[in-house]
Amino acid sequence: MESKKVVVIHQIRESMTNLEDTIEHYRPDYLFLISCMHNIRDKPDFARLEVERKNARVLGPNVKHIEYAKLIGIEDAWHHTTMMEVFKILGEIKQECEELAGEDNCEYYVGLSDGTALITVGISFAAVLHGMKTYFTRGRRSYYDEEYVIEVENLNKITEIKNWLESKYNTKENLKYLRAIINLEDCGESSISSAKIADMLEPYTQKAVDNAMNVLLKKGLIEKEKKEDQEVKRNRTFYSTDLGKLIIKLNPE
Repeated sequence: MESKKVVVIHQIRESMTNLEDTIEHYRPDYLFLISCMHNIRDKPDFARLEVERKNARVLGPNVKHIEYAKLIGIEDAWHHTTMMEVFKILGEIKQECEELAGEDNCEYYVGLSDGTALITVGISFAAVLHGMKTYFTRGRRSYYDEEYVIEVENLNKITEIKNWLESKYNTKENLKYLRAIINLEDCGESSISSAKIADMLEPYTQKAVDNAMNVLLKKGLIEKEKKEDQEVKRNRTFYSTDLGKLIIKLNPE
């Protein structure tokens, strides 16, 4: 069975409870704390110390599971270079984790809460580019039913598609079918069948188009509508989703 290391990259400024809830939720092997240098000597440095002490009273029992922890300071949270600095730091973290993990794979989760200014904006941007999932840890309220950590579904879906497209050399071939649908939509077509797509992408067969449609449907890049009184395999029309349109914009021909 393939083993993996869970990596949490958590922004911290003030909230120790956010950190505790995040550790409880993800049970990380590696923990990286990120803070603006202006705040780093306060709660962030205290959090690092409590992680190193494996202080379960402060950070919960799963803190004992952490193999490696590091506190990273970002010099300026409001500078025009901040976003690129964050991108660079996440890349360095990824490289360090791959070296630490050896033959194990790493799964990355990056936090958007308790952050400072452009650091949070940079993390949202950099996480997608580095193929990392994002989460938000919200403050403790009774109406959250102890579900304090939520994954940012829209960003994570983009990350998932990006990782899928990069997983094999021919995976991006699926995008030509998605482009065909969007092009037909742009031309005013409202009833787009696999036969119509096959005509547009000749010499590709209708069977090849059907197979590609099934892949795109599973990835949430298109949706389908059924037509009544038609042959089962040919009774579908397709339209692109907002996610599909965005992925095409991110992957121009």
